[in-house]
Amino acid sequence: MINIAFIGNPNVGKSALINKISNASLKIGNWAGVTVEKKEVFFKVGNQDVKLVDLPGIYSLTANTPEERVSRDYLLEEPIDVIINVVDSTAMEKNLYLTALLKEMGKPIVMALNFVDEFEKLEYSLDRETFEKQIGINTVFTSGRTGVGVDKLMEKAVGLAKLHKEQKHIPYKLAFDNMLESEISSVKDKLVSSEEYKVITQKYPLDWVAIKTLEEDFNFLAFIKTKYKIDLLAMSEGERKEIRQRYDLDPSDAIARARYGTIRGIVSTSFKKGSTNKFEITDKIDKILLNRFFGGLSFAIIIYMMFIIVFDGAAPFIDWVDGFFSNFLIKYVGHIIEGVPGWLNSFILDGILGSLGGVLTFVPLMMFIYLFMSLLEESGYMARVAFIMNKSMTRVGLSGKAFIPLLIGFGCTVPAIYSTRTLEDEKTRRLTATIATFMSCGARLPVYSMIGAAFFGKDAALAVVSIYFIGVSMALLGALFLKRFKYFKGDNTELLIELPPYRLPSFKVIWNTMTSKTMMYVKRATTVILGILLVIWVFTYFPANGDINNSYLAKGAKVVQPVFKPTGFADRWEPVASLVPSIIAKETVVAFFGQVLLTGSEESEEVVEYNLLADLQDQVKGLGLATVDSVKALGNILKFRSGAFEIQDTETLDESAGGDIIKAVRSLWGEEPLGKIRAYSFMLFVLLVVPCAVALAALKQEFGWKMVIFEVIALLIVPYVVSTLFFNIARLFI
Repeated sequence: MINIAFIGNPNVGKSALINKISNASLKIGNWAGVTVEKKEVFFKVGNQDVKLVDLPGIYSLTANTPEERVSRDYLLEEPIDVIINVVDSTAMEKNLYLTALLKEMGKPIVMALNFVDEFEKLEYSLDRETFEKQIGINTVFTSGRTGVGVDKLMEKAVGLAKLHKEQKHIPYKLAFDNMLESEISSVKDKLVSSEEYKVITQKYPLDWVAIKTLEEDFNFLAFIKTKYKIDLLAMSEGERKEIRQRYDLDPSDAIARARYGTIRGIVSTSFKKGSTNKFEITDKIDKILLNRFFGGLSFAIIIYMMFIIVFDGAAPFIDWVDGFFSNFLIKYVGHIIEGVPGWLNSFILDGILGSLGGVLTFVPLMMFIYLFMSLLEESGYMARVAFIMNKSMTRVGLSGKAFIPLLIGFGCTVPAIYSTRTLEDEKTRRLTATIATFMSCGARLPVYSMIGAAFFGKDAALAVVSIYFIGVSMALLGALFLKRFKYFKGDNTELLIELPPYRLPSFKVIWNTMTSKTMMYVKRATTVILGILLVIWVFTYFPANGDINNSYLAKGAKVVQPVFKPTGFADRWEPVASLVPSIIAKETVVAFFGQVLLTGSEESEEVVEYNLLADLQDQVKGLGLATVDSVKALGNILKFRSGAFEIQDTETLDESAGGDIIKAVRSLWGEEPLGKIRAYSFMLFVLLVVPCAVALAALKQEFGWKMVIFEVIALLIVPYVVSTLFFNIARLFI
């Protein structure tokens, strides 16, 4: 097996190139202990087995970000046979700094000069013989879009790996000036002359250790001191002092400047630009999209279109998945297991299949959100979004990149949490994910619609809008408060971002990104979440065999009911109990109220007919109709409305609840004039309370149990305080 590491700067076309090589067979997971995605692919080059590892896009190997740490640790600690360094051939000088760093690590390298189609279109030229001789690396012109050079690239990589299979470290570094070379040699001599340092020089490249020591790379030096009890910084004090005196710079700056000088020299002697401006089209587009006036308008239109496409486009498929489980799968599984004990029947149908259906209804939404995120990223517009929103977001301790996750939160908290992966700083990711839960997701809207219709009449829309506004306000206040704490305060809220040229996204890259990330979500969702939902099922089914009014849930709600009395909505136990199934999904509150408030209504025994072939045909037909409805939903763009924000009508709510739910809910807090205040207090609690189980699982996956525990505790206290304050202040004015 030959292990090949793929590495390069962001926006160099690495994803497209890898997809061409792998034919979409990448396996995606997470690096141990971090949230950075790990992509691996296994295939053959001739008769040779090859494992390709796609490392995160980075600019350096200083280990200041999770991506840099992952890349450097992998290159140092794992048995890499060859590195494929992907370079944007139209931006050589900028990309080659990482190349210089990679060479210092003593690994065989093959360079993929990507975007050869753009390179030729711009009439650029490269004296490859001179370039390869000076930089000491074999090169191949490639294109991830067309597949040019892909086979040749892999052949060269495998051949180089075989050539150097037995060599542990290769002196592949670029030359510095005589002064720096002298100090590097001095440190190397100290390292090889003492037995104390033998354990380090055997494991890591000698040149690299010497340079890292002189650069005062504190991440590496601290690691060595912790693991081997060796203080390399003290050993190199004399050499670092000489560099400071000679250059009047810190050693790290002096070495970096020397690298850039070498790179500029190589590029100037081998690379020539044509007469065509690479950024001509990009500049023309940016004159509109980044214009002081039209830029904001363009941004609003694009984000609006995103919302319609993602949430309205996904809605028909969400309904189909829900119907597939409730009207087909559960129906026939129930028929098969007919006759088993009641508790087992409920466990299989409601506990397992019902919970699984609730989880998988998110799949269409995740696919659409990953589709649009990939489009924004691959086209180059995502960086512009961050740039446009940076000034506003900085005021609350975030960068412009945090805007997209918050916006997504209006549709669904789950993809909002996952989309924080676009943020570089871990603390900023935590803060963004935390306040994203205050964005009123689409699952809460049926609850707002029910309460609004029952208590606010013609003012229902105003009541719902006010809830959304309070959610945004709480998110901003939460960010301002939490950024004061070390756990959430990012090291740097200043935006330093590259604005890449606009490029037409590759369909294959978009498709592979969307499907692979969706499958990763499915794997996660069917583990932790199912466990949580099954626990909830136990409390709703026992000990009264499905009678919720006499279940553990009801009994527990009656016990804690006095605690919730100050909020105003806890005069009866049902609103308190509804908060537990809301953890499954917020919209289940409607069905829960229907189940406990409408138990006295007449129920007719429905005769169920079983015709497997006909029902299968109906499901296929339903999927086709969902596709048609999804396309039709895009017409909402022209209508300036979105289904994600549409208040549900009484008929829809009654269907969800199984009866006259509006009348039933009105009976909870029917007394005037406090009824409206109690109802609004409940809406506030639903807005701010702990997010659904799927969102909690996403938090656990991304940030660990510590974050989940914090979120649960905080989002039990905050809604309690806010609802209590609102109710007791509002009642003073009545």
